[in-house]
Amino acid sequence: MTEPAAHCALAVLLLLAAPAVAHHSPAMFDMSRDIVLEGTIRDFSWRNPHVYIELDVAGPNGQPVSRRIEAGPASNFVPLGIDGDSLRAGERVVVQAKPNRGGAARTALGWLLMKADGTVIPLHVRAIPPTQPGAAQASGLAGTWVPQGIGFAELAVAARGWPLTETGRAAVEATREARNASRSQCVPFGPPALMTLPSTVIVEQSDTAVVFRLDVMDAERVVNLGRAEHPAQLEPSLHGHSIGHWDGDTLVVDTVGYAAHPDGYAFDRPSSATKHVVERFTLSADRRHLDYEAVVEDPEYLAEPVTHRAQWDYRPEQAPSNLPCDPEVAAQFTEDE
Repeated sequence: MTEPAAHCALAVLLLLAAPAVAHHSPAMFDMSRDIVLEGTIRDFSWRNPHVYIELDVAGPNGQPVSRRIEAGPASNFVPLGIDGDSLRAGERVVVQAKPNRGGAARTALGWLLMKADGTVIPLHVRAIPPTQPGAAQASGLAGTWVPQGIGFAELAVAARGWPLTETGRAAVEATREARNASRSQCVPFGPPALMTLPSTVIVEQSDTAVVFRLDVMDAERVVNLGRAEHPAQLEPSLHGHSIGHWDGDTLVVDTVGYAAHPDGYAFDRPSSATKHVVERFTLSADRRHLDYEAVVEDPEYLAEPVTHRAQWDYRPEQAPSNLPCDPEVAAQFTEDE
């Protein structure tokens, strides 16, 4: 890439920049600064829950040095039409990233990547542009959907301002080590974050249950229909126990029985065993969207209930990434903390 072209690419990347919050802890990155790296791809690791790029750039003495860049999960890229062949070793690219507080030798957080032909690839959920569904209309909740990235991005900001109890504030620090272990073991977080990541969601429906199969850390949720109450004795579990009923075109889901989770809300926000979530899934008037609302109560950790809303696009043609969460890859983003 010529020097004028590099300056042009830099300008475009900076124009597209926006304030950031990483989906895991941003503590290792300086989220207030952007760096721009121009170089040649040495390696491109197409994995879940993170994609990694090894980039050879010019060092201080003019010799090439390798810079490692962390990007979002492959499951976020697939709905954008990006796959494992979209980047190749030997390609010249320009990458906008958030620097690691530990120095240039450590992994940087990727934001946007520009290819030599001008194609821009978002590397972070906050950089994903607004999406639009096709012309197909859903006949109901069952089908294939992709949550819009803005819903997850807005939650990332909102969660930082959630009112915590004294116990909740203490738990944020006390669960740090357990949180890293949870992430390294591919344990998915809970709603509402789980339901707003812009990855493929396949919804199956029968007379007795609605099943959500999410392309997020192999997560699956089962909503039991036709039950007025939860069982009297519940064994706490990762996804809790969900019962649902129909209110017109809206599925109302009530979930209790969550096990305490160090990363239950994502964004360094643990959840307690008192977590209670009521979700509403409403088919939009144009039948091309699904409106999602979650009201969360967690008396032990949250000083008051919180509400989050997002929207899903109907994408009947969209296939999931079909890449399981790789614990070895999942552990990598905790190594520099």
